Amino acid sequence: MLDTIFNRPGSAVDRWLSSLAARLHRVGVAPDVLSYAALATGLLAAVLFYAGHEWPAFAMVFVSGILDAVDGRVARMGPGSTPWGGVLDLTFDRIVEAAVLLGIAVPHPQLHVPALVLAATWYVNLCVFLAVGAASSKEPEKLIAYPPGLVERSEALVFAFIVVAGGPSIAAPVGYAYAALEAATAAQRFRHGRAALRDSPPTAPAAP
Repeated sequence: MLDTIFNRPGSAVDRWLSSLAARLHRVGVAPDVLSYAALATGLLAAVLFYAGHEWPAFAMVFVSGILDAVDGRVARMGPGSTPWGGVLDLTFDRIVEAAVLLGIAVPHPQLHVPALVLAATWYVNLCVFLAVGAASSKEPEKLIAYPPGLVERSEALVFAFIVVAGGPSIAAPVGYAYAALEAATAAQRFRHGRAALRDSPPTAPAAP
C-alpha cells in the first residue's frame, strides 16, 4: 500500500527515486549491479540483526530497499527491463526478506513461532501473486504483474523499524499483526485474480 502511494507518478518520492536513477544511469551503473547491491546490503542487514546491531541493520535494510526501488528505473532509462532482470529482482527480494527475518528471530527463541507464522503467510502471498501473474495474458514491464495490496516492500521497512525501536518484547505481537496483513493481502490479490481471469478463455488442449 505504501509503495503504491510513494511511487505514484509525480509524488515527492517518485521524483527523488527517478532523479537518483537518472544519476546512476549517467555514470553507467548497470541495473543488475544495483540488484546485486540490494542483495548484498540486505544480507549484511541480516547479519547485523543477528549480531545485535539493530540500528545499523535497519540502515542497511533501508539502503537495500532504495537500491531495489531504482534498479528497474535505471533499466527503463536504457534498453529496457529484461526477463532476467525480473528474475533477479523477484528472487533477491525474497532472499533478503527471508534472511532479515531469520536475522531478527533466530537469536530470540520467543520469536521463533511468530517468525514461522509470518514466513507461512509470506509463502501463501507469494504463491497467489505468482499464480495470478503467470495466468495473466498481459505482458507487463515487470516479470510478474500483481496488484497493489495492503502489504508491500515499504511495510516490511516499517515492520523492521518497529522491531528495532521497540525491541524483542514487542516483536512477537508485531510479527503476528504483520502476518495477518500478509494473509489479508493474499486474499485481496486472490479476489483480484478471480475477477481479472473470470472471463479468460480456456487453455487450448495440447496437440496430439
